[in-house]
Parts: sequence; C-alpha cells; structure tokens
Amino acid sequence: MTKSKTQPKNCLRVEVSTKAWRKAKLRSLGKVITGTTPPTAQKADYFGGSFPFITPTDIADFNVRYNYITERFLSDKWGDEAKKILIPKGSTCFVCIGSTIGKICLTKDNSFTNQQINTIVVDSQKADFKYVYYLLKNNQGNIIKQYGGGGSGKAIINKSTFESIEFVIPENPNEQKRIADILSGFDDKIELNNKINQNLEQTAQAIFKEWFVNSKNSKNWKTKKITEIIKRLPVGKKYDNKTAFSKGKIPVLDQGQSGFIGYHNDQPGVKASVESPVVIFTNHTCNYRLMTRDFSCIQNVLPYVGDKDYSTLFVYFLTKGKIKMQEYKGHWPEFEEQVFLIPPPLLAQKFTDYIKPVIEKMVGIENENQKLASLRDLLLPKLMSGEIRV
Repeated sequence: MTKSKTQPKNCLRVEVSTKAWRKAKLRSLGKVITGTTPPTAQKADYFGGSFPFITPTDIADFNVRYNYITERFLSDKWGDEAKKILIPKGSTCFVCIGSTIGKICLTKDNSFTNQQINTIVVDSQKADFKYVYYLLKNNQGNIIKQYGGGGSGKAIINKSTFESIEFVIPENPNEQKRIADILSGFDDKIELNNKINQNLEQTAQAIFKEWFVNSKNSKNWKTKKITEIIKRLPVGKKYDNKTAFSKGKIPVLDQGQSGFIGYHNDQPGVKASVESPVVIFTNHTCNYRLMTRDFSCIQNVLPYVGDKDYSTLFVYFLTKGKIKMQEYKGHWPEFEEQVFLIPPPLLAQKFTDYIKPVIEKMVGIENENQKLASLRDLLLPKLMSGEIRV
C-alpha cells in the first residue's frame, strides 16, 4: 500500500506485511543491567542522597511509564562505587524476580535499582528507547506467562535469559520512533491527568486543613475513636498473583506501597462510586488510597467507609497521613485505637458538600485515563506486529 499525497503525516494505515522488519534479541538493542542493594551495614554511607533507588514496590502497577515513586535514595558515594550499574534516564526497568514479574517503567532520572529488576539501556544508534519500552510492554503478558509470577516468590528471569528474549522490530529507526510517538501521545495525556489529580487532592487536603486543623472554633467538637465514625467493609474475592492479569477491567489490590498486583474480569467484591467512595487501608504498611471505582482486595487490604453521619470523604481526609507506622505487622487493631478530635456532623457534611465537586472532577479524569489506556492498549499489539503501519 502506498501513501496518498493527501494522507496526513504519521497517520495510521492498515498493512499486514512486515517487510523491512527483522528479528532482534534484546541484547542487540542495548545493554542489560541487573541492579543490586547496597550493603545495609554501611547504610549511613550509601543511603540518603540524590539517586533514586527503584524497587518493585515503587512501581505503581503493571501499566505505567514514568509513574513511580521511590521511597529511598542513594548517595554520591554509592554512585561512585557502583557507576557500572547506574541506570541513565530513559531506560526501561522490568521486574524479573518474584510475584510481580512484569512490572515495568521508564526511568525519569539517573537511578539505581535493586536485584529484582533487569534494565535495558538502549543504544540510540540501534533503537528508539521509548519504542523498546513499548516493545517490552507489548510482550509483558507472554513474558509473565512463560516465566511465572506466582506467589511463591521463586519465579525468576535471569539476566542472560532476559537478554535473549527475541522480538520482531522495524529495521528503520524512524518507524520505531513514529510508533513510539503515537503510543506516547496517550501516555503523555495520562501522566498529565495524573499530575492534575495529584494537585486536586492536595488542594482538597489544604481545604480540610484550613477548616479543621487550623480552625480556632472547636466548640462542640468531641474526641472519638476512629471506629465510632467508620464501618469496615468485607474484602473482595481473594485473588492470588496467579489469577491477576496485566490487563483487565477490575484492579486487584494487595498490601505494599503500590497495593496493586494486576487486574481480573469477574464481578468486583466491593462496589465504589462517586457518591460512596471507599477508603483503602493496607494492614501491614498503613498505606491509604481513595477508591472511586470497582475493585477487589486480597490479603491485608481493609476497605472502610464513613458511618454515623460522617462521610467517607471526610474520614479519608481526617485520617490521611495520620498513621505513620512502618513496621511489618498487622496495624488494623492499632488503627482502631486511634482517636481524633471530631467536629459536629453538620460541619463535616458541609465540608463534604464543598469538596465533592473536586472529587467528582478527579473521578472524571480517572475515567478519561481508563479510556485512553484502553485505546492505547488496543493499538499497541497492532503497531508492534506491523498490522498497522505508520
């Protein structure tokens, strides 16, 4: 099929031929680096600094590009001693050990990873770095299926195996870039939307603080246990890592920073909506999130809603950031003992009514992101197989 003179630049056209495509092993596209954890005995020397230290729990889910948050950073001293395993910006990290094999992200800064992650540092003369990210993302499911990702934690893709994974790619680097640019357009918008939502939540938190933390008028406020204004919900059907997929309709939540292990397509165990959002408490790590869509939980994820004249939104902003225990143990009993200074129900409801449009806007953005991700994922295999050429 030839291009029409009136055809817009970079438009999509269906073409099943893969002429001018070639087989390539991952090692031929760049250098694979396996990370490591600095000696904890020298924690003071190596931890704390400017280099992000990426671990599997820092990667939010199976469906992100730059959307990861590192809890730990490494020092310049480690940077000097471990420069051979320094990961430059624009490298693709792929979790290769344990129950979350297949988590993937692109680095946004020069970084280090732990030993559970293999990273491909793309040679710009051989491939486009974003194209390689989408190449691995497109093969994510097959890699997970072939090499595991079960709950035993023993699944592993060693460096030599990872390097030997073979793909069919366009010979022309410009075509690789055009494919990556189309897919990046969706992710650019998703990431912008995520930043907007982060700002909206920060705004809501600031409003809560102004109304209830900085307030000088606390007459008729009462000290109550948190259990007096919340209601525990039953957890959803228990899904282990073997039955959670990298794509699907309903997110499956587990403990950990990201709290996300994949998707499933059955009916959810808990229903959430804008009118009745649900707060997620992860029992071992005390992470919080506000869920406004269908989801299912597995171990140590405890959903709750507001109760007795106090909305879930009010309770979420009341408790957010207040529980800072980090030891690896069950915290729900301790959480139940927490006490807070609670305003009268009427004032709490006024806050809910005031803040609800902000939350509804966040939900609308989340819904837009789901549609963008679905369209991107629809195009991804077609572009990567050559069924659609650009």
